[in-house]
Amino acid sequence: MLRRPSCGTPWPVGSGSSRPRGCWSPPGGGSPDAAFQQLRRQARASSRKLADLAQEIVQDAQREHIAALAIDDARVREAEIRAGEAEQALQAAQTGLARRIAALDRARDDLDQRERAADERDRKAAARDRPPTDSEEP
Repeated sequence: MLRRPSCGTPWPVGSGSSRPRGCWSPPGGGSPDAAFQQLRRQARASSRKLADLAQEIVQDAQREHIAALAIDDARVREAEIRAGEAEQALQAAQTGLARRIAALDRARDDLDQRERAADERDRKAAARDRPPTDSEEP
């Protein structure tokens, strides 16, 4: 059986037989003339017109091409959906990270404020507990 076209898109129906010779090749490679001879042998062996057999081969190739495109389209759509989901997950993670960073900043500010208050209490306590010096007595 002949393989799919190797020269691009299949030829239009009714375009003559010179185009099929240049587009189709037998399995394992070979010349366009060998492909045409094989196509003629297959047509004769099946008691069919060469043009009908060539048209069937072209239609099969077109169906395969359309099916491959449909599969590719489905894969692209699935990949786009996964990419969108990943984008949403990333956005949620970034939002969560921003919230955690803000909470950490607030906790650090609270800690700094508590440390300042503790330092002030310690300073006042040290001043109160210190014995008066001669210059401080009345």
